[in-house]
Amino acid sequence: MTAAAAPGRLVRMSRGKDRPGCLILPGAGGGLTPYLQLASLLGGSRAVDFVRPLGLMPDEEPETSVAQMAASVLDIVGTAAAATTMATTAAAPRLVVGWSLGGVVAWELCVRLAEAGHRPDLVVIDSSPLPRVPGPGEDEEIADRMVADLGPKADPRTVGRVLRTLAAQAAALADYRAESPYLGRVLLLVCSPYDEDGREDAVRRWRELAPHLDVVRLDAGHYEVLEPAHLPQLATAIHTFQNQDENQDER
Repeated sequence: MTAAAAPGRLVRMSRGKDRPGCLILPGAGGGLTPYLQLASLLGGSRAVDFVRPLGLMPDEEPETSVAQMAASVLDIVGTAAAATTMATTAAAPRLVVGWSLGGVVAWELCVRLAEAGHRPDLVVIDSSPLPRVPGPGEDEEIADRMVADLGPKADPRTVGRVLRTLAAQAAALADYRAESPYLGRVLLLVCSPYDEDGREDAVRRWRELAPHLDVVRLDAGHYEVLEPAHLPQLATAIHTFQNQDENQDER
């Protein structure tokens, strides 16, 4: 089974008038629920799609590198284009949004789309272009949080798939370093505290790779940024970024 053929990977979260629209790529774990309200805020006039990672369903193997993850998302974009009898670049999203792991997958996806002649606007939410070095006990804490989110009666097989996928994603981030520049418009949203967790080094590296980079600091921490209390600031930053592009188009 190809990555694009895996059932249920592409999820339409908001039906808008404009197509192509926005593509959301999730952080590690890849559950849909944390992104539902964000999709609602970004939808309205545009379609919003979500791509879940491989490994969460029976008989799926998790992907083991960021490059592999980006390639499979590109495969999905191409399959969706073929289904609508349009060229891949015509059906490619105008906006790509990724948080954490999803941010670097989004980066690599946009690099590949640019090679085909399409440069979406890119929003990277608190992601690093440098190899990930977790703090003591950090991975265990993340795993415990994800298992808890499955509920007290979660199927042990489901728990096993989530943990296996999370381990593969953590290893992929440890091996990842962004090397290819992206010449499209990029919004980097940086969580608090700005001077911890290697964020300053990450911002410097993103500036080297993205000549058209805007940086906005958020009040939320990395794991709180998608919570309802912080979503208005997140959505406002993205809308402002998009409106700047639309205003430039009008001129």
